[in-house]
Amino acid sequence: MEEKRRLRIISILWETDDAATFTLEPVDGNTLDYQPGQYLSFVFQTNSGEKRRAYSFSSSPGADALPAVTVKRVVNGEFSNYLLAHAKPGDILTAVGPHGRFLLPDKMPETIFYIVAGSGITPVFSHLKALLATKDTTMPRIILYYANRDSQNTIFKAWIDRWMTDFPDRFECLYFFSREKNADHALFRHLGNGLLEELLEQHFAGKIKRNTRQNTLFYLCAPKAIMRTAEMTLRLLDFPEEAIRKEIFVPEWNLPARPTDRTKIHSIVVHGKNERIEFQTFEGETILNAALRHGIPLPYSCKSGVCFSCLAKCKRGEVDVVFSDMTNREGPGQMINTCIGYAVTERVELEYE
Repeated sequence: MEEKRRLRIISILWETDDAATFTLEPVDGNTLDYQPGQYLSFVFQTNSGEKRRAYSFSSSPGADALPAVTVKRVVNGEFSNYLLAHAKPGDILTAVGPHGRFLLPDKMPETIFYIVAGSGITPVFSHLKALLATKDTTMPRIILYYANRDSQNTIFKAWIDRWMTDFPDRFECLYFFSREKNADHALFRHLGNGLLEELLEQHFAGKIKRNTRQNTLFYLCAPKAIMRTAEMTLRLLDFPEEAIRKEIFVPEWNLPARPTDRTKIHSIVVHGKNERIEFQTFEGETILNAALRHGIPLPYSCKSGVCFSCLAKCKRGEVDVVFSDMTNREGPGQMINTCIGYAVTERVELEYE
């Protein structure tokens, strides 16, 4: 059900003191198909079992010959620190994917805003490469709001500055630095809701019209506090929910646990492209955990219901999908997060498309 790919590190380019771009090449020689904004989940074997971490593509298939991901050091981050300290060209990494729904729209709006902080620039950078690579004059106007400590710690800053010069009619960026004054194209301020509201009203000449709301798309990729602030501000300005797209890798909640009853069993049937697998899950055990217990490699990344790597379509039966604040009972035709999905009916059939 899940295909693991072996990828050779071709090169490592340091973007800042704490972030590097890893250019990769599939060992099997086959193309790695992906879309701008997606990510790979790297698989690491540890003494406590298999662990996974998601890293976004910073490359774009239309602009780069080989895929690449960019990794930023995380304090106490087990695998980001390992990759940045020990990985070298020639090393082989194992990954699954690509996954992710942080994608460019099929129909382009008039304007795309990106509200980003720190390493949240990575999937956005992939978007920007794709958008600016085309000479189509109907492409949207792009505005990037990008928060960091200072210029030195701003990933891809040289690229972004060059794009502002090369595409003045299509692309603009405003940096927000918390530790640097008087930088070009930058404010020495935190990007709070008051400032964001002020900037948006200025951009739209003081009045945000209905047509503007229908033709503007926002992408958010930042720490949780900035994401919440930005989303709240946009909703207060009456931008519709469908105009706001977010990339989240880490849940903001602790998921509730269900008691396990090993005397009650559900049958799960999973259909893939060319295979059919059947296994059993205990009452109170997620479908994904049951599959992994049986050694069945269903796709996943976060195990928290936020990344959508594990989504499957329900073909038969019912499943409780348990979030922190609500439980959705889903049936035929609905998409199921298997990592937080619990079988309700005696038999459940799922399909990976």
